[in-house]
Amino acid sequence: MKLEKLSNMALYSVIGIGVVCFALFFLVDYNNMDFDGVHVSPKLTDLVLILMYALFVITACLTLWSLIRGASVNSGNTGPSPTGIPGGKVALLTWGTVIVALIIGVVLGLGEEPFTTVSGKTTAASMVTVVDMWLVAIYILAIVAIIAVVVSMSGWLTKSATPKE
Repeated sequence: MKLEKLSNMALYSVIGIGVVCFALFFLVDYNNMDFDGVHVSPKLTDLVLILMYALFVITACLTLWSLIRGASVNSGNTGPSPTGIPGGKVALLTWGTVIVALIIGVVLGLGEEPFTTVSGKTTAASMVTVVDMWLVAIYILAIVAIIAVVVSMSGWLTKSATPKE
């Protein structure tokens, strides 16, 4: 029960921090004009970037911890899952989806041109392709995550995996 309470507190904290950061981003001098008088340069862009980097690092660390913990806890378990959910198949499907999403992103991003900003900075075409790859992968994975949540909330997976007596 404590783990569930801690998990809920962490979830609500992250959502709250994200809402506050984005609210500040859009409400505090968002329409700050750049040096050319045409492009907008919001004051708190760095705040949102720091938030995204922090969330990425936290997610990566928790993913590694979860993988290591899951492998150590389930290393001697040869019987069926008590929940009836095929964890191995779900993990394989998840990794497969990530790899396919990244491949689709690379294929869609091939042939990009170098990107030059208003200030004259140029980003190499390869980096534009990498950014496009991650954006496409994020869109695909977000759609898959929404579908997974809907399936999970429906209870269909648990019902179909539970052995009938």
